[in-house]
Amino acid sequence: MPKSFPWIPVIALIFVNGLWGFSFPLVKVLNEISDVHFGVPPHHESTVFRVLVSAWMIATRFTLALVIMCIVWNSLVRRAKPREWLAGFYIGAMFYCGLVLQVIGLASIPASRSGFLTSLTAVFTPLFGAWIFRKYPSKWMVLGIALAVLGVVILTGLVVRTPSGFGLAPDAADRWTIGDTLTTLGSMFFAFQVLFLDHYGKKIDSVAVTPSMFLTASVLGWITVGLILGTSLKEQTGVADMAFFDWVQLSMRPIFLIALFALAILCSLLAFGWMNKFQPSITAAQAAVIYSLEPVFASTWALFLPGMLSLLSGIEYLNEQVTWGLLSGGVLILLANVVALYPDRGSVAEPDTEGKFDGPP
Repeated sequence: MPKSFPWIPVIALIFVNGLWGFSFPLVKVLNEISDVHFGVPPHHESTVFRVLVSAWMIATRFTLALVIMCIVWNSLVRRAKPREWLAGFYIGAMFYCGLVLQVIGLASIPASRSGFLTSLTAVFTPLFGAWIFRKYPSKWMVLGIALAVLGVVILTGLVVRTPSGFGLAPDAADRWTIGDTLTTLGSMFFAFQVLFLDHYGKKIDSVAVTPSMFLTASVLGWITVGLILGTSLKEQTGVADMAFFDWVQLSMRPIFLIALFALAILCSLLAFGWMNKFQPSITAAQAAVIYSLEPVFASTWALFLPGMLSLLSGIEYLNEQVTWGLLSGGVLILLANVVALYPDRGSVAEPDTEGKFDGPP
């Protein structure tokens, strides 16, 4: 690749994906703890209850992240101007919608599967970008997208090995669950988040959108919690006597609180701060393909972290196993990253006078 290729942003975003991958087993076990705390039988929870759990996690996680930011990174909050706050609102709204759907879906599918389906963001981002911003992907990006899709198809078991080779699974329709659908819809919102950050980030102080993004996610989360607990929707949760204090009590459990702080500091404050800082240095399509590394990290963490979390929480959460589909899908997604990051001649961003990279026109 050309020497001017922005390797530092790429490496930083890969590290960000490692932190995001770490969040999948954490969120999974918080879902399980919530079910046990409120006496909800596994796989019998209502949709409203699942939305409430996801909204509570997001609201507490990003409220903590925002408070910590105001304490240790106050200069970032003060330097954000109205345009950064507005851009952060758009980005945060898309992120909140995607994360709610992802957390709901994660309650019924494995962490590794959720991670790989979330990686479909790499497919939707260039497609939506071509539709909205007329930013058409390069031939390498198209090939990378095709490899990423093939990896997801193999991972979810829609394509299986047979004695004569490979083919569509006989029960392919049953292998695709509601959790898969919700997670895929979530990846569409994440694609818009990436596009909005790419669109606004090259014109403003991109890292300064982080406070607004966190504030938007937390406020939308608290609004959702209030709407459910404060209206007749609470009756549809299946836990009619549920109160706000019950959720506070749940959040004060040591394992729940530790997980929330880990999500707030590592997977939110650090990860999204770096994302907002470094993503505008490359194209949105390249960023989306780098983000497809997230499931590789999620699957790696899921091989050993659930067992440790089970011991700490008392929740039965088994380590996931390496399967042919998981291994093959992961390799294809890694290959998709290598292929899609290869720039066409003349497409590499050049630094501007402020040392920041501008994407191709």
